[in-house]
Amino acid sequence: MTLVHAPGRTVVVAIVLSLTNFVAVFDGLVVAVALPAIQTGFGLRPVDGQWVLTAYAVALGGTLLTGGRCGDAFGRRRMLVAGLAVFVAGLLLAGVAWDAWVLFAARAVQGFGAAFAVPNAFATISALRPEAVRDRVFAAVAVAGGLGAAGGAVTGGLITQGLGWRFLFLLTAPVVAAVAITAARVLDEDRRRGAPRPGLLGAALAVTAAALLVYAITNHDLAVAAVGLVLVVPVVRLLPRGVVRDRSLRAAVAGLPGFVFAYDGTVFVGLLFLQQDLTPLQAGLTFTPLGIAVLVGAPLAARLLNRHVWTTVFGGAQAVCAAGLVLLALEHVLPGLVLVGLGAAVSAVTLNGAAGRHAEPADRGSAYGCYETAKYLCGALVVAVLATALECGHAFAFLLAAAVAMLGGLAGCALGRRTT
Repeated sequence: MTLVHAPGRTVVVAIVLSLTNFVAVFDGLVVAVALPAIQTGFGLRPVDGQWVLTAYAVALGGTLLTGGRCGDAFGRRRMLVAGLAVFVAGLLLAGVAWDAWVLFAARAVQGFGAAFAVPNAFATISALRPEAVRDRVFAAVAVAGGLGAAGGAVTGGLITQGLGWRFLFLLTAPVVAAVAITAARVLDEDRRRGAPRPGLLGAALAVTAAALLVYAITNHDLAVAAVGLVLVVPVVRLLPRGVVRDRSLRAAVAGLPGFVFAYDGTVFVGLLFLQQDLTPLQAGLTFTPLGIAVLVGAPLAARLLNRHVWTTVFGGAQAVCAAGLVLLALEHVLPGLVLVGLGAAVSAVTLNGAAGRHAEPADRGSAYGCYETAKYLCGALVVAVLATALECGHAFAFLLAAAVAMLGGLAGCALGRRTT
């Protein structure tokens, strides 16, 4: 189904879907900022404290594909709202967690909820027409991500120092609940009759394969990674044929490592480095230019995509990201953050549009499930690789991220030439 809305209606839809992305980005950053305080509160070693992030990543990465396919089969609005409701439950449980294992479980519940909300939000945007409207909504969602980046780091530091880390979850819960209620009222149901329903075997294989890969990457476990890769083969065979053959989707996935290493790498390495000498609030304030740059870059992306093919826009954006990472390696923090923010915003809008550009209406949820799964696998890879690289110093970690940013840009452009 292609969704064509009146301008006023499109604005409302854009706001709801943007808030969904805002919450996802905001939650990730506030937890990253609060991680040292959480570890201290439960007396966790750093290696154990990382499960606050890993539990979320494993559940999210393992369920995104299933969440997208369920949206195709049962309705994207229904799955988006259900996912947000589960996310709220996870937030509340995390806020009252009485032991570390309860917090880890709550984070996993949040991951399951986000896995149903995120791909169906993007699939809903991909169905919007004309393309100019779709690109503007993707840009609005990226702006929301920028606000989440700017607000998440600062708010996370402020709340952690002033009220304690538990209020990060408790204060976010009513916001997500309001988004879910609004989405249920304003979004049209986008369901394709006859779309194949995800079987229990396929869902179980997808969850197991992706979860094993995220776990293996995070914990440097080659044996578990091998098992996860073996399970990927039957999962791919169970995907709709159109998704597997979609060249635009494959090009977007090929470009993802470059984008994720640039943006997530900046946040991960930067926050750890800054908190050696700064408080959580000071570190968050230092990262504000990154979010502001994302706000500027997102609408810029929509304009560039109206004038140039997406591969050209993406390649240029990744070059800007790489330049920013080199500046960060040289400890030129402000210009480095600005360039990474601008480049990452343009890359995000471009890849989001490319991933669903040629997807069949019945397969959009599955396409974005694949895309988002790849994104979160890359996110786990960033943590694993750059955590090791940090042993050689933050400058080396930033330079490594810059190299991957350029390689990802080249890979996406090379595979995407035939899709423009």
